[in-house]
Amino acid sequence: MSISRVWSIALVLGFAWAGISIAAPLQLEGTVSFHGAVRGVSVQLLSANGQLLGSAPTDGRGEFHLSAAQLSSPFILWALGTDDDGSPIYLANLSFTGVGPKDKAPLRLNINPLTSLLTQRLLGRALLHAPEAAELHGPAINAERLVIERKALLQHLQPLLEGLQIAAPVLGDLGAHAAPGTHAEAQLRAFLSRTRVVLRAGEVSAGGLDGVRIRVPFWGAWPGSVALSGTQRATLNQVQARATRTPIEHLIVIIGENQTFDSIFATYVPASGEAVRNLLSAGIVRSDGTPGPQYARALQFRALPQPRYSVSPPLGSAYPHLPRPTLIGVYDTHFKLVGQGPDPRFPPDLAPGPFQITRYVHWLGRTQPPTLQRVTANLSAATGDPVHRFFQMWQQTGGDNASLSLYTWVAVTTGMGGDTQGITPKDTGQGGELMGFINIGAGDAPLFRDLATRYAMSDNFHQSIMGGTGANFIALSTGDVAFYVRGGKPARPPENQIEDPDPAPGTENFYRRDGYEGGSYVACADPRQPGVAPILAVLERHHLPSRCEPGHYYLVNNYSAGYDLDGHPQPLSPNNYHYPPQTVRTIGEALSAAGVSWGWYTGGRDAGDLKEEMRSGDRSLAQAKRLQYNDIADPLVGSRAIMTHAALRAHLRGLASFSAAVRAGAAPAVAFLVPKNLDSGHPGYSVLTSFEEFLAKVLAEVRAQPALWEHSAIIVTMDEGGGHLDSGYIQTLDFFGDGPRVPLIVVSPHARPGYIDHVYADHASILKFIERNWQLAPLSSRSRDNLADAVAAPTDPYRPVNGPAVGDLMTLFDF
Repeated sequence: MSISRVWSIALVLGFAWAGISIAAPLQLEGTVSFHGAVRGVSVQLLSANGQLLGSAPTDGRGEFHLSAAQLSSPFILWALGTDDDGSPIYLANLSFTGVGPKDKAPLRLNINPLTSLLTQRLLGRALLHAPEAAELHGPAINAERLVIERKALLQHLQPLLEGLQIAAPVLGDLGAHAAPGTHAEAQLRAFLSRTRVVLRAGEVSAGGLDGVRIRVPFWGAWPGSVALSGTQRATLNQVQARATRTPIEHLIVIIGENQTFDSIFATYVPASGEAVRNLLSAGIVRSDGTPGPQYARALQFRALPQPRYSVSPPLGSAYPHLPRPTLIGVYDTHFKLVGQGPDPRFPPDLAPGPFQITRYVHWLGRTQPPTLQRVTANLSAATGDPVHRFFQMWQQTGGDNASLSLYTWVAVTTGMGGDTQGITPKDTGQGGELMGFINIGAGDAPLFRDLATRYAMSDNFHQSIMGGTGANFIALSTGDVAFYVRGGKPARPPENQIEDPDPAPGTENFYRRDGYEGGSYVACADPRQPGVAPILAVLERHHLPSRCEPGHYYLVNNYSAGYDLDGHPQPLSPNNYHYPPQTVRTIGEALSAAGVSWGWYTGGRDAGDLKEEMRSGDRSLAQAKRLQYNDIADPLVGSRAIMTHAALRAHLRGLASFSAAVRAGAAPAVAFLVPKNLDSGHPGYSVLTSFEEFLAKVLAEVRAQPALWEHSAIIVTMDEGGGHLDSGYIQTLDFFGDGPRVPLIVVSPHARPGYIDHVYADHASILKFIERNWQLAPLSSRSRDNLADAVAAPTDPYRPVNGPAVGDLMTLFDF
């Protein structure tokens, strides 16, 4: 069980020895831990008669401190938690600790999965609901039985303890009283870091598919001792010797572009026993893609114009039908822009809500291998590119996506910003294209459907930053955001590069300064800056910090990196749209410092990636690279530490280098793969078919190497949602996001087949998985990988109760 699966903590302390009363006051302290400290959860003190006597949160070290006056036994300390399979559970420690009235030192009582297993055994049930006072008065609840059952539990787990070289005598009290820094606490951490505990099943395991699984029954006689086979002993030896905390020794992260969860999985039907939150399950659409009984939840409205930028402007009239989708950003098969007029493939009277794209645009099947000729054929199915910028996305979602009504109005009134060539208040280039989805349930995106069915998927994974590709790739590599610097210090960027989303005079909502050749920075610590105060007001309502530092102008939209590929700094001026070299620490630096091999592989970076493009004979290498290389998806090129250090810069390569490393049996431990532009799935110049073809090629390469495949996890996700509609809840973390849901699938022999994970996660969760698997610290004091692990209520597993919080993706695996 990992930190990310702890939603809360339940500590059941029971009866004092031989009826001793606690005269008062009693000081209680302890550590709540799983594979590390559990932060930001509430530990509550409840008497046996049901009276709530106090509560205290755990701090950054997982410690809590309580003071209780005039207590008599028994009493309970409890809170809600999550199981290692991602479902709700309570953790507990049922204890009989003698405390006399003259004791001065605080009573130390810790919480961990071993104490929870013992409590389940004593109560005779899984901790699916909080322990109740009446349960503590049963005849089977006594100090003598606790001692017997605790000894039996340790004896039952002895094969695992021995195989993992854990000192069983040191865990004699299950770590319930171990102080931080002691040998007992270290042994407990070692055990928990190498095992998986599923409390609702009463199961402890280690070593994955070939490892050991031990069942801890809730009641009755203990089963006979577990005898390990030679294979199991060898597997435990591997677990003990492994540099990683899990069987995953190779993580491959593949990042497509600009698709929300609903734009792909709107009609996905999960395997039996699983649930998914999408347009179909919400009743917004039917399985055939037509409007469902709850279609009104996604009807599109105009807003009443406001004099200043508003995150949630009041609704006006409903659209009678969607504005006709446009061809904005669409390229023809000669890679020439078609234009931004109406798309004649779509009717002018689409219903004013979500619609199925593939009713009007043919879905192309997969072929192998992909060729440039095939890619150009795919472009015949390309559709318009919705707006996907920072202030627009805040306004479309209202921050939490509680209302889905303004996606279209924001797009058609603002477009991609007046600083973008061809965008004007009268012609923003946008229509209803952002409301489109494919019908995966009817056969579209067959590879995505196959992977989701065979492996594990999240329906609660989010882009980290409101807005587009550049900021989200920076977040994926740093857990942070870039900012403008001069001479190594925060500085004010050129005036034309500062965002101003207040409506221009005479317009409904056309931002004064915004666009790809203009505004992209914001000084969000200053509420006097345009657009800042409304977002800060949202944060204040949620009692959240902004993470905006005074004097910093943060980059919230797309600019190119501060270096070229050879490490030369790029010019900074009003008409040069590069962000300055950054000092924000990256995952590449952290991996190198720990001696963990890694690579960032971006399509089109190397000549070996461009063979097909060069075969046409009408392009130079430079032209082919401009066509296929995605500079804003290569964020480490913006890092001063990476680009001024030859050994670090050597980790930035093309896709051909990754393929060669896989064939040679030399794949790095951590690899990020970014497809070429035309394979990315980005609306306008790519289609999802092309991304599926790229994905199939990578999967085939990895599976062709059994030793690599056996210990690999391939994460398939998107950089951001591209401005498309998504119906999922969004957790506000700080000024910058989160943003809407995007797909995430884990392809691995260790993934839970057909499983759909609901634990709240975003791009920082990928960083947390890397750090926990390879035992690294968070990247910096302010990076998002410091956030607490998501703890959700049983009534809604999608919303953390201890936010801001994100998971670490461990729940998608069956280790």
